[in-house]
Amino acid sequence: MGTLGERERIGYRAPLALRCFDAAGAASAVGGLSAVAWRESDPATTFRAVPSPVSSLLGFGSLPGQRAYQRAYSTDGRPLNWPAPAAPERFAVRVTDRARRYLPVTVLAEVPVSTPLDVPLYSAPGRPAPSGWAVVRGELHDAADRGPIAWGVVEVSTDAGQYTTVSDDSGRFLLYLPYPEALPALPDPPSAASGSGSGLGAVTWPLTIGVRSEPGALRRPTASTVPEPPYQDSILGQAPARIDQGGGPQPTVTATLAFGAALVLPITVVPA
Repeated sequence: MGTLGERERIGYRAPLALRCFDAAGAASAVGGLSAVAWRESDPATTFRAVPSPVSSLLGFGSLPGQRAYQRAYSTDGRPLNWPAPAAPERFAVRVTDRARRYLPVTVLAEVPVSTPLDVPLYSAPGRPAPSGWAVVRGELHDAADRGPIAWGVVEVSTDAGQYTTVSDDSGRFLLYLPYPEALPALPDPPSAASGSGSGLGAVTWPLTIGVRSEPGALRRPTASTVPEPPYQDSILGQAPARIDQGGGPQPTVTATLAFGAALVLPITVVPA
């Protein structure tokens, strides 16, 4: 008795998937994230992503206007014949964290996207601290009126590298970063009366702080039904600002990070 051959084959692919990750590398941003997408021309009609059961991806299995791209068909065992994608269409995508560990993010995607879209996430001011990481937190204020600098970019440089975070809509920022690998020279063995400023608590590292803020360059989804953060590319593309800590505007300032203690930085900014 002969075997029954393959009669038909159907394949599906998603027009858009997101790979979200912690921008500072403090933790893998999995679980608790959600995403919605909408045509930039139709913000009232949204589509919700589905978390992958086998990875950290958030996938949009179906989006309007993408049916031909999403499905392929063949018969008699032939390879799937995927159609060429139509002209790309612009979708806005908002990623939020139900646990409020990360700031909300809005990105613009040209759909269909053949590979997962990487979305860096930045810590929200109330995020719990991961064990063993250094803490830098603070606020950005406009030098002109002392108002908050929303969606500014804060860059912290150490001998080991540069780390970036973003302020929220109230100008608050939080950055968790690994302690620099190279320990500075340890102090001499303390005497019994030396007090608390000894041992690991006396180990410090110099940091260089820079800010990028250009409010006029921020772009937001048009006619959105809810307040949206600016598109992430416009946030990260802001021009360098100057920092005025009392000695006149400077491109960067320095600060000292002490082991085991949060570094708090109120920063006065002259936007670009």
